[in-house]
Amino acid sequence: MSINRFSFTANLKYGTASMESFIQKIERKLDQLIQDKSVRFFMKVAVNELVVNAVEHGYNKNSGKVSVHIWTENNSVCLEVSDFGKGVRKELLNLDRVAESYDDLTERGWGLLILNKISSSFRITTNKPTGTVISLTMLI
Repeated sequence: MSINRFSFTANLKYGTASMESFIQKIERKLDQLIQDKSVRFFMKVAVNELVVNAVEHGYNKNSGKVSVHIWTENNSVCLEVSDFGKGVRKELLNLDRVAESYDDLTERGWGLLILNKISSSFRITTNKPTGTVISLTMLI
């Protein structure tokens, strides 16, 4: 399989119009790139979750630069979303928590945990000098 690489960068405002337009542009590329419907669905969910998180948490619901990189390599599709916001304190994330009751599921904060569990690789790193980079891979 040949390697295909695509990059998207925008200065996004927190709000439906700005983020949705950016996400839809990326989704159109995913439609062209990924034949498997379940993998394509997962990648669209991941893009949505990570772009919204970047603006909501990285920039505290203010405007900020978000970059999305997608590439295929061997039998996988890779996604990387980065921002230059305040960064994430990984020690505060619990990517191993389990829902023990319905009340647990009504809390926010399950997106990264789900992406971590479903993807074949998942990594959160610091974007130098500030911000966060979240990378994941899905087998095709």
